[in-house]
Amino acid sequence: MATQKQPLRQMYEVASPLQCPNTRQWLKKGASVELFPSEAEFLILCGKVKLPTKKMTKGADNA
Repeated sequence: MATQKQPLRQMYEVASPLQCPNTRQWLKKGASVELFPSEAEFLILCGKVKLPTKKMTKGADNA
């Protein structure tokens, strides 16, 4: 049986304060959080996180 490739985590920007579903720590607006697409889908619909901006992506590439 072939194994399925698990989706990789992606970086998202916090749009309003929220508790991270993975670490249970509170995150401030503007912070970055790494989530699976399935975790982020609900938070995007609620307006808690948004897709990373170009500025955020550029910084992640250099790190």
